Amino acid sequence: MIVNTQNARLLILLAIFTSDAAEARPQQSSARPSKPNIIIMMADDMGIGDTSAYLGVRLSPKAPPIARTLRTPALERFARSAVVFTDGYTPASMCSATRYSLLTGRFAHRSYLKYQGWLPHGPNIPMIQQGLSTLPEMLQASGYRTAAIGKYHVGMSFDNGEGKPATDFFFHDVDFTKPLLDGPTHHGFSEYFGVTGNTEDPLDTEPRVLIRNDRFTFTDRSRMKMIGTKKREGRILAAPDWDLRNLGPLYLREAESFIDRQSTNENQPFFLYYVPNANHFQRNPDGDYAVPDEIAGTPIKGQSRYTDNGAAGDREDMVLENDVVLGNLLQILKSTDDPRWPDHKLIENTLVIFTSDNGPNIGDNLGRNQESGGLRGKKAKLWEGGIRVPFLVSWPAVLQGGKLNRSIVTLTDLY
Repeated sequence: MIVNTQNARLLILLAIFTSDAAEARPQQSSARPSKPNIIIMMADDMGIGDTSAYLGVRLSPKAPPIARTLRTPALERFARSAVVFTDGYTPASMCSATRYSLLTGRFAHRSYLKYQGWLPHGPNIPMIQQGLSTLPEMLQASGYRTAAIGKYHVGMSFDNGEGKPATDFFFHDVDFTKPLLDGPTHHGFSEYFGVTGNTEDPLDTEPRVLIRNDRFTFTDRSRMKMIGTKKREGRILAAPDWDLRNLGPLYLREAESFIDRQSTNENQPFFLYYVPNANHFQRNPDGDYAVPDEIAGTPIKGQSRYTDNGAAGDREDMVLENDVVLGNLLQILKSTDDPRWPDHKLIENTLVIFTSDNGPNIGDNLGRNQESGGLRGKKAKLWEGGIRVPFLVSWPAVLQGGKLNRSIVTLTDLY
């Protein structure tokens, strides 16, 4: 069944944005809070063919059904209770430009990053100017507790020890004991835990140190590891316990902790922006992809399979990692009481959106790729495979799930 585009959008808008008068009226204990919780999970470099949520789906009415995908059990279950969009588009075919557009609601080319689409070397001037309003700032003004976990990648400004932005290419002038001059908490996020951008890519020189809110979690430069490629050996700084395989499990624990804390808040909805590094190409010492052995008790390394039971590789294991994470987050929502809506679970009044920042990072530049669901091209290309991605939306209290929607939607419009 195809959902009428205008009616679907009006339904969402009417449910979220009630008038001030309606907000001011006291609600009966059984009334659904008008402002839902919101979770946006945006995987890195994932195509439509990377999830069995689209297995058998026709990407246009006359197209053949997608016959083979990666097996993603959690996303497949999620699709049965969600609206699955066939025409979900990213604002750009590379990560930084997409993230800028999602967070600001502005076209990707409005930032200073005109052509490249991603922030490589450091230090990076923040793409989001201080005067711009952002999605989390808008939600904060509407009473939300906002959190971001994972890969920020729209630029941060670091203190050089004198209150000025650090400028050294290899971050040698960064004072790790000082708070950030510009980062996620300066643009609407109440909480942040993650990394500046890509990790272990030889074109990226950002420190390999986790950031919590506006501070580095490790500050002793003298004890940092020096890592890098042969051309940049000893140039990239890393905390002593840095292990790329731990990022996924760490992010999940942070998300679980955030939801748990919000589950006792009777007066405040929450917004969680969950943006893992997986499955970005990593070039870590142990291989091209840093795959954890397990996450939340579920084996990951070597476990990914295609829907015809063919074995997959490390990249696909990282897709599976994200699938397991989504399944865990959904299970928490299903099992946790909603403090703002007695006798209901959090899942019922939580708007959950799953998507990707651009198309898959492997495949033919010009040809049709399985990872793209048979679309032409991949990441960094402006063919459909670079910008047309998985886009699934669930809101059980409002939207009837198990539907296919052929409306054109873009991450720019989420704000």
